[in-house]
Amino acid sequence: MRQLQLNIEPQLDARISDFCGPGWEPVIDSVRQLHAGLFNRFYVYGGAGTGKSHLLTAICDSYLELGKSAIKVSLLELLDAPIEAITALESYDLVALDDIEAIIGVPHWQKAVFHLINNNNDGGGQLVFSSRYAPKELKLELYDLRSRLNQAVSVAVPDGNDFADRQAVLLSVLARRGVHFDTQIIDYLLQHGPHQTSTLLQSVDQLEKLLQGEKVKLSHATLRQIYALIDEYQQ
Repeated sequence: MRQLQLNIEPQLDARISDFCGPGWEPVIDSVRQLHAGLFNRFYVYGGAGTGKSHLLTAICDSYLELGKSAIKVSLLELLDAPIEAITALESYDLVALDDIEAIIGVPHWQKAVFHLINNNNDGGGQLVFSSRYAPKELKLELYDLRSRLNQAVSVAVPDGNDFADRQAVLLSVLARRGVHFDTQIIDYLLQHGPHQTSTLLQSVDQLEKLLQGEKVKLSHATLRQIYALIDEYQQ
């Protein structure tokens, strides 16, 4: 994925197919409608660690696969850049702005995002936003920007407390990556591991590194090490 000449967060490994399970159905249904061009602004919200950044990465990836231009930018990172940098986003087919709450109390960036929305819309582009807050809870000082965000189609992402959601996401990610975990590890991860999607995926990354080259039959010592690692991720 193309990135601006800015200090933007590294690329995450995520695909739309990762987000399955009953809690994710309304979110993915909205993504399909976004793809179909049924609306041009999409807003997802949920607590920290619930997978919003991964989802935005996956949406951008799905656009790139269709030959469209897409980019994800964290507004938290963009705040340190010259405000003119946001004009570089206007030519993209899809712009995903993560951490929209980062511009609360920063009026000049609120104006910049407002102008980006207008220019992107005039050019036929689409925008995706993510936040810890629902649009109506976002305490932005610029009324016009609040109004634009409130007009977006908005969906809450699941919090991960539903076992079926965690299981579906975990098995989908492992299948896509071609990774095979022992059933004992999968069971322990689902029962005792982190509930939040983002943290769950981080634990999978670490387990994948730990188990690289491991024989099919795991030793008790290795299992204890794995369980200890999973426990570290549990909040």
